[in-house]
Amino acid sequence: MSNSKIYFVAGATRGIGLALVAAIASKEPTALIYAGGRNPSGSPQLVELTGKYPGRAELVKYIAGDKAGNEALAKEIGHKHGHIDTLIANAGIAKGMGKIHETSVQNYEEHFSVNVIGPVVLFQAFYDLLKASSLPRFVAITSGAGSIEMIEDTPMDTSSYGMSKAALNWIVRKIHYENDWLVAYPQCPGPVDTDMAHESVATLGTSMMQEVFKKYTLRKPDHVANVLVDIIMASTREADGGQFHNIDGGRYPW
Repeated sequence: MSNSKIYFVAGATRGIGLALVAAIASKEPTALIYAGGRNPSGSPQLVELTGKYPGRAELVKYIAGDKAGNEALAKEIGHKHGHIDTLIANAGIAKGMGKIHETSVQNYEEHFSVNVIGPVVLFQAFYDLLKASSLPRFVAITSGAGSIEMIEDTPMDTSSYGMSKAALNWIVRKIHYENDWLVAYPQCPGPVDTDMAHESVATLGTSMMQEVFKKYTLRKPDHVANVLVDIIMASTREADGGQFHNIDGGRYPW
């Protein structure tokens, strides 16, 4: 069994997840980090990064919503360490932008499956390992698009994505109230310069794209991850649990 802090980052092959692994490794010199993705060895950047931290960062296969796979991974980590300290549910999708009447049911189902059921399955699989930690944290990476109150301020049609993030926010807030031993909250990283962001925006029309980039400045993943890790490391149940965090230290309306 290990006395080191154990982290698991879901969706670590690119973007924010990849940057989170790098930030944790840099800021927590004794931490052990499991970097999960559908095909982790297929990410040259992640392979290179974990190679810089032998014995401290490990690639693992993680598929959002795969109950058997998540449970097997938790069992493996539990056998090695007996606990997990920080579980970061970062894996997610944002496919296509459209109004409700023009977005397919299949698109809604896919977003809900990955962005909502995925973190639920992850939390369930690692529940006992979190409970074995002296300071357990469950943080879900969400989005301002999941704020119901802020719908009118969102310039793009994020119906399926926004719906899934609103549901995720509810789930994590409920987890907070159900588990008085846990620090749990949804964390919005703000607009980030990732492949997923560009892929999503590319589906919009030219005028809408211009409106989006006029409203938002995309921050670099490394900068965002460094700020997020500082927030996570300092978080407490009393001050932060069950709150909808933004990256600037404030709170979003639900």
